[in-house]
Amino acid sequence: MNTGTRSKPAAQARPAESEVAFEPMNHPGHLVRRLHQICVAVFMDAAKNYDLTHVQFAALMAIDHFPDIDQTRVGKIVALDRQTISIVVKRLSEKGLIERRQKDKRTNALHITGAGRALIDVMQARIQDIDDTILGPLTDAEKEVFMALLRKLVDHNNNLSRAPCCAEEQPQRGGEASEGEQEQAQRAAPMPNRAAAASQGKGKKAAAPAARRSRQAVA
Repeated sequence: MNTGTRSKPAAQARPAESEVAFEPMNHPGHLVRRLHQICVAVFMDAAKNYDLTHVQFAALMAIDHFPDIDQTRVGKIVALDRQTISIVVKRLSEKGLIERRQKDKRTNALHITGAGRALIDVMQARIQDIDDTILGPLTDAEKEVFMALLRKLVDHNNNLSRAPCCAEEQPQRGGEASEGEQEQAQRAAPMPNRAAAASQGKGKKAAAPAARRSRQAVA
């Protein structure tokens, strides 16, 4: 019996063009996040036999370059917050790639081990292939422009990050930086952004649980 009701027509699938043109897809934040996902995937594929993440490799390189450095300074050099660098250092130590030597009651000096040095040598032989894969779609001229613009964005927006990279934290290889080098690093370091810091403080409490999960995944 006809009840007078009509069935709704099946919803038509949106064309691929509409999905690609979806407005958030065209924002720099989304595109940078996607590029970061791609970069991590390429690195993880190259390091899949060594149980090494990209942030662990960055920290390992810093410790190798600056022997006797402490954990806090490593975090500032490679732009990782205190909780994340703590996890990274713990995992590198557990893998036997670094060792911690007590400096004083509160600080450990970090040093590369033979296994850590060997792993760096293995990965450094693969870094060019990783970079070539990521930048493969660009011409040589485009690569130069892209890297220059990328560095400009990162440098100028440094203090908008939750974990800014601190140039003045880089010690002289094999010892402390000279006074001239410290002054040069301080001049090069971006000025603090008070507005950004205040904004970060407001959202920090609400974002804490998600941030902890993110640190565990990244490290």
